[in-house]
Amino acid sequence: MADMVKDLLSLQYSSNFSLEGIQEENVDLNLPPAPELSATIYGTVTDGGIPVADATIKVFDAAGQPYRHTVTNTAGEYTFSDIPAGSYSLGAVAEGYRLSDLQPVTLTADSTTEVPFAVVKDATLTLGAIAGVVSARLLTGGTMPLAGAKVTMTNALGTAAAVTYTANDGEFVFYDVADGIYSLIATADGYMTATVMAVTIAGGSIANVSMAMDMDTRTYNGTVSGIVKNSSGYVMANCFVGLYRVVDDSLGGTKEVLVAVTKTNTSGKYLFGGVAGGTYLVKAKLNA
Repeated sequence: MADMVKDLLSLQYSSNFSLEGIQEENVDLNLPPAPELSATIYGTVTDGGIPVADATIKVFDAAGQPYRHTVTNTAGEYTFSDIPAGSYSLGAVAEGYRLSDLQPVTLTADSTTEVPFAVVKDATLTLGAIAGVVSARLLTGGTMPLAGAKVTMTNALGTAAAVTYTANDGEFVFYDVADGIYSLIATADGYMTATVMAVTIAGGSIANVSMAMDMDTRTYNGTVSGIVKNSSGYVMANCFVGLYRVVDDSLGGTKEVLVAVTKTNTSGKYLFGGVAGGTYLVKAKLNA
């Protein structure tokens, strides 16, 4: 059999021109080198010998970046053509199956390479999921994402099935959730417990929810505490301690306003609770 004819230089064309009578026209062409012949990859995706239709096959380049993808036919077959020579890796995945191990392949010009895949079914991938965001209602209006909120999921029997905490953007997710009716409740320090939210998972469905919490003005405030000692380093019991708030005055400066008083215990320690946001200082004294 004769060798296959291959292009050395690519087809090139000139711009249109017209001739009338005995006119002369000069047409020069510069032919670029023909591209190298491309390679072909083909194969079959199976599950223990059974073809898997509609599986996605992904090709990654030598740097691990996505290059191309295709989908298997009803016989589990796939084909990539016109792939330049080089090093690649391929992976296969299908609904209800885990991504296969990546298969490395090195292609040469005009080569044809078979890369079969066997994917493994994962029953947990047919289960449902619940994703959501917990936000805080601000006293000034509006909302903000609430990080670190505890979200508890209970089943129909009232038993806690799972617990998670929100990320910095207020997001949370429960996965591998079996079909059923669940209740979600969010709690966080300084906030009123969110209203219980009912969520139904059916047929491995995915539920997206939003939960909002109100600030608890009784516990959202801070505390100020410390120990009072004399110049010799001894703790001072029954000592007066005043909490002063620093506020602006009418002259453009600041002034100190006494807002709470207490006395130290036998260990010289004091504590102010329910302190709202602001600028403060503490003063102490002891009478004879």
